[in-house]
Amino acid sequence: MDQNDFRALCRSASVLLHCDDPDALGNTNTINIDDIRIGLFFDENLAPDRILCYIDIGKLPVLGREEILERVLALNLLTATKTAGVYGCDPQSNTLIFVQHFLFPDLMTGEDLYRILRGYADHANSLRHNLLDPENLAPVPDMLARSFETRTHGIA
Repeated sequence: MDQNDFRALCRSASVLLHCDDPDALGNTNTINIDDIRIGLFFDENLAPDRILCYIDIGKLPVLGREEILERVLALNLLTATKTAGVYGCDPQSNTLIFVQHFLFPDLMTGEDLYRILRGYADHANSLRHNLLDPENLAPVPDMLARSFETRTHGIA
């Protein structure tokens, strides 16, 4: 994959997502889907075999912050692999992020990327409304399972 292929892949997915500017994702590396900001980054010189994806789940609240961060650690233990994504906190913006690497992007179609981005936006919205709610005491495995509906299993 080269930069032109990356832009074409982003354009194809953006058309399926009904974006006003289908070239924006490939040019600016960011897209908003249902109020979820997603960044996609590709560098053909440094890592031509992967696309890096960063999903902004939302701001960490002041109250209950420690409990939420404990649950984030539990999420990482449950997913247990880099291929399932990693959750973390961006200390500069005080936001919870989800990071995923898409390996072998040259095998992806615009439809594949569309389904992945759509699924991760749904996942992030679910976590935003559940995990970031300090009053939600649901077990972390249940919260994770609900955030990935059956239509989004195996999206990456």
